Amino acid sequence: MITSVEKVSKLKGISDKKTIFIVDNNVINRARLRNCIRACGKYMVIGEAQYCDYLQKISLVNPNILVLHSFRDVAKNEDLIKKIKQDYPLIKLFIIVDEIDENDFLCAIKAGVSSYFSCENSFEEIVAAIDDVIAYGASFDPKLNRFVFRVLNTMGENLHPCHFDKAPSEQFNLTKRELEVACVMSESSQYKDVAMKLHISNDTVKMHMSHIYRKLGVSTKHEAILKLQSKILEFKMNSAL
Repeated sequence: MITSVEKVSKLKGISDKKTIFIVDNNVINRARLRNCIRACGKYMVIGEAQYCDYLQKISLVNPNILVLHSFRDVAKNEDLIKKIKQDYPLIKLFIIVDEIDENDFLCAIKAGVSSYFSCENSFEEIVAAIDDVIAYGASFDPKLNRFVFRVLNTMGENLHPCHFDKAPSEQFNLTKRELEVACVMSESSQYKDVAMKLHISNDTVKMHMSHIYRKLGVSTKHEAILKLQSKILEFKMNSAL
């Protein structure tokens, strides 16, 4: 359930915490995961649902992360996952499955899932994986380490290192204010919310967004955010090497 306090906080932009929506048919699982996430104090659980009606509910709250707990048959539901990514490109999909399956893992990656984990992990470990998704854009169950290494080995000469030594703001020549606008815009769908948070006018926000579109070579807000997010992830991974 979404509390009135959380609704007001989200609408007014009071909280800067990343938001999470939990989907599971088991009410006990949902409660345990919700309580564990809230206990860490880093994220806000803004809603939860069963699998029969979650799509309509997430459209109303637009969370940062959608946790699909006890998800079954990724391969059979690959089209559904792709549709969620198409309709909500900024939401990161965090799938928790009953049993690890290597083929399902590959299907999940192809469909655009950000994280793939087993129910055998503790809720604390799942929250730690959510941290990785927020910080680096992706995470997967440690049980898949050997499989991922085998996949990379089969790529042979087709596997190339990623050289990316400039921050996205430098690569695209974004000003400090343009980067601020882009960051706030990634968490809100309204120009007025960005204007309120940065204490600027709606027209100024539109002006900055037009400059951002031109510099990134895109024409929509979603394209701009996705392009920046992918470059930020590349930069973070390269910097960590």
